[in-house]
Amino acid sequence: MTHDVWVEVDLAALKHNFAQVKNVVGNGVKITAVVKSNGFGHGYVEPAKAFIEAGADMLAVTRLDEAIILREAGIESPTLLFAPIQPENAEIAVNADLEMTISTIELAHTISDAAQRLGKTAQVHVKIDTGMGRLGVSIDDAHQLIQHVHQLPSLEIAGVYTHFATTSEQDASSSKLQLERFTQLLTDLRRSDIDYGLAHCANSAAIIRMPDSHMDMVRPGTILYGQYPSTHVPHTLDLKSTWKLKARICEVKELKSGSPVGYGGEFVTRRITKTAIVPIGYADGFTLAPEGPIYRQSALKFAVRKVRKRLFLDINGRKAPVIGRIAMQMTVIDITNFAHIRVGDEVTVPAMRIPTSALVPRVYVG
Repeated sequence: MTHDVWVEVDLAALKHNFAQVKNVVGNGVKITAVVKSNGFGHGYVEPAKAFIEAGADMLAVTRLDEAIILREAGIESPTLLFAPIQPENAEIAVNADLEMTISTIELAHTISDAAQRLGKTAQVHVKIDTGMGRLGVSIDDAHQLIQHVHQLPSLEIAGVYTHFATTSEQDASSSKLQLERFTQLLTDLRRSDIDYGLAHCANSAAIIRMPDSHMDMVRPGTILYGQYPSTHVPHTLDLKSTWKLKARICEVKELKSGSPVGYGGEFVTRRITKTAIVPIGYADGFTLAPEGPIYRQSALKFAVRKVRKRLFLDINGRKAPVIGRIAMQMTVIDITNFAHIRVGDEVTVPAMRIPTSALVPRVYVG
């Protein structure tokens, strides 16, 4: 079937970006490829397979349902769940051989009990809150928790980790303080002869900005998909674009001068205007943003910036302006200055990757 709207994913570019990370961290550091949130909009399964082929030691997702998609696709690679599971799902996670995040004694006991019932040994990673203020056991209580978990049957600590709060910010000093706290904890654990498995804390920004944070394993996310976390992170890698949202023109027509376009008739043509209709809209993720800056700034600043920005679709490297309101699944563009535009011609649509609808087919190339 010819798709009206689709996301083109370049698997070769994903592997190339993984190799860039490998070049930075070297052979002595393991790499967990983060494929959460539908593989940052690229899909779960094919990108995960690509990263494994490229040499990923582990995969990571946030939620249990994401990991089950990988397992049902036959992907058996070690897979870490970032979010603590719901207690009633412990047996499902253990049976699927998933590595689970814990930060409380209660969840550790729940997983231990589930593993005993199934006759298996569960793998867990202890999450430490070193200053992010989100998930994790307090740095002050971490030693005691890890010591307690070691005493539980059918439970093995595969790793301990933390997450940085400011590695993408201009001032990353608080992340450096987090690293100091985490490093001191590891030192204390070794002095107590406690095996904590793999120590890991470096996200995409830290991989580039904080070499001391590489430790036993790193967790690249956004850089695998061809994007830097922010302008404050040195652009030192040769990252390749991995993702394009595309659509096909479904109708071409000419409007008289003075013709209203779209809902509300807010746009009115001032000349004879040749238009193309593209079956894509806000339900698909169009109008949210051309890349992914929204999560790196306040919502207010982002909204103001968006209001001032005119939207365009790309046709063979040329920009065609959007006219009228963007509807749920329809957009009108002005192609008056374009020659030989026909039904079926491809356009490239600027959009955020992660919020682009998972219902839009992903087509893999490379």
